[in-house]
Amino acid sequence: MKPFNRHLLIEPLEEKEEQAESIIVLPTDYEKPKSPYLAAKVLDFARDCNVPLSNDSVVVVERRMLHAIEIKNETYYLVLENYVFGRLK
Repeated sequence: MKPFNRHLLIEPLEEKEEQAESIIVLPTDYEKPKSPYLAAKVLDFARDCNVPLSNDSVVVVERRMLHAIEIKNETYYLVLENYVFGRLK
């Protein structure tokens, strides 16, 4: 998929969950609150994107603005350049 209109095609980087022993008993369906931000690897970006990036850059994006698009059993993640807060690498 080639992104257009100032969008970036990204791959969210998985956050490692640490399992620590606890004396507090939590419900079985309890999930730790997720950060509103997400690190992601840039796979491609639109030609009119004004953010200075290259493929394989690692950026920080706003999680709630991430668009997951499923086409033919494959999921693509797009985010608008306005929701890129910075580059980690």
